Amino acid sequence: MSGFSYPSWKPDFYPKGTKPSDMLTYYSTRFSAVEINMTFRRRIDEGTLDKWRDATPEGFRFTMKANAGITHFFRLKNTGERVKEFVDRADRLESRLGVVLFQTPPNLKFEPEVLDEFCASLVPGHGYAFEPRHGSFEAAECNDILRHYGVARACNDEVHDVESYVPTASFSYFRFHREKRYTKKELQRRAEIVSRSDAYVFFRHTEDPACVKPALQFVELTAR
Repeated sequence: MSGFSYPSWKPDFYPKGTKPSDMLTYYSTRFSAVEINMTFRRRIDEGTLDKWRDATPEGFRFTMKANAGITHFFRLKNTGERVKEFVDRADRLESRLGVVLFQTPPNLKFEPEVLDEFCASLVPGHGYAFEPRHGSFEAAECNDILRHYGVARACNDEVHDVESYVPTASFSYFRFHREKRYTKKELQRRAEIVSRSDAYVFFRHTEDPACVKPALQFVELTAR
């Protein structure tokens, strides 16, 4: 899921009486990864990251959504130091850190030299996913740049066509975030596409506990 800290998910997902401090530990018994979106707007203190790391088992992974300053204010330009600062803090998660996700705004168009320079400045030794929102990023040249640097294209089915997804890294990245309810057939088809490679998959998070149901169904489909 793209989030985990929702008291309203009790008792449908979290058992009745689950303390806020125990939510992540329980969550990690049902899912193997979580996408943290709050980092898009604010910095998380190191103590919280340490608690998250210690509350989850080896093998669990966190995706950290990069701060808006990198993607929306500086728009990928001259962001090397800002990316390094973000990744250095995320490294508090140690082996639990899976991927850093960069989501660009809908009005940011593809400029090959900008994307190339941005990818070249990424801190080595980490996993990265890139979710563009402007149609110009559908260019084959964009995939070539991402592939050259081993950055995974992130597919958000709210704005992208899942069927045309092209892997650009050793892993794939999917965000199933549309508001419309998924049918069983749609989940099965997504499971087929995801199974083609190692993948991170996250479903939309809301206060409504019903949002967890398709994610649980998806886990069952991919476990077969």
